[in-house]
Amino acid sequence: MAELTPPLSGSPRRRSTSSVLLALGVVVTGLALAVTALLPWAGVTAQFSVLDAEISRAVRGVDAGSGWYVLGAGIAAMLLGVLGATRSWLFTGLAILPGAVAAFALAMFLTDPQDLANRLDFRIPGLLSVHPTIQYGWFAGLLSSVAVAVLATAAFLRRR
Repeated sequence: MAELTPPLSGSPRRRSTSSVLLALGVVVTGLALAVTALLPWAGVTAQFSVLDAEISRAVRGVDAGSGWYVLGAGIAAMLLGVLGATRSWLFTGLAILPGAVAAFALAMFLTDPQDLANRLDFRIPGLLSVHPTIQYGWFAGLLSSVAVAVLATAAFLRRR
């Protein structure tokens, strides 16, 4: 016969589907953030007008110090997302911290080599143009760090 009164500790709470989806979103965007540290962030491009050719040299995120911060932040966001899916929504919300650290590290990457960028930027009209460029890995890292922060904020707001 079924028991008619609920247990004293209360009914067991099921995890809501939305909190699990937010946690899985943090895991996926954390993984994407960690991968972006391995992608090219910046480079130097030389364009030869006479030959109509272009030569590029790329710098990956992990080649600079801030790339390691982004890699660590991505791994930390993944771990917090896993904890958020298995334990509590609070862990998912705390993933906003690695997202902010990654965004700050990406900003510091751009401001750090200012003297180098000014020295590398030169031009010989009609013959040669050399300039530094920001490449797709940096933009992917910024997008991933913002996505981690947005999903973590959504986890916090969802439980308010």
